[in-house]
Amino acid sequence: MAILSICVEPADQPDIDKLMQLSDAVAERLYPGEFRRPLNGRALDRPDVELFVARSGNGNALGCAALFYLGEGTAELKRMIVAPEHAGRGVGRSILVALLAEAVRRGLTTILLEVGTRNVEARRLYASLGFRERGPFGTYQATSVAGFMEICLPAT
Repeated sequence: MAILSICVEPADQPDIDKLMQLSDAVAERLYPGEFRRPLNGRALDRPDVELFVARSGNGNALGCAALFYLGEGTAELKRMIVAPEHAGRGVGRSILVALLAEAVRRGLTTILLEVGTRNVEARRLYASLGFRERGPFGTYQATSVAGFMEICLPAT
């Protein structure tokens, strides 16, 4: 399986909804109860959000990640997901590398994220790309299942 492209695409598409359902299923498995916030592609279809989508040579969506622009050089990474049949093949890393490169190109200085404490694989991936632990930001509250990370980007 070779990734043909990672591009910014409209979020309101059926294959993106499938990826969001996968993301919700992972969250449900790891974090039952009130800590989950289901989301579909339509909810990501906003002017302040860009969705980075990895597609295979045959056009299948392998994974995605959303970048929410917060202003003042800051954005939040949300809804990073890779289809389970493609996990462990570098798809997530490729999406993040493309997303971070675009963030630098646009002059962003900081990318923030919230990641569940039980999502060990995601936390490891973020750390390997330079994300570091931090406290809650924005409207997030510290909970027993929430972790927060950030990366400071180089100036262009």
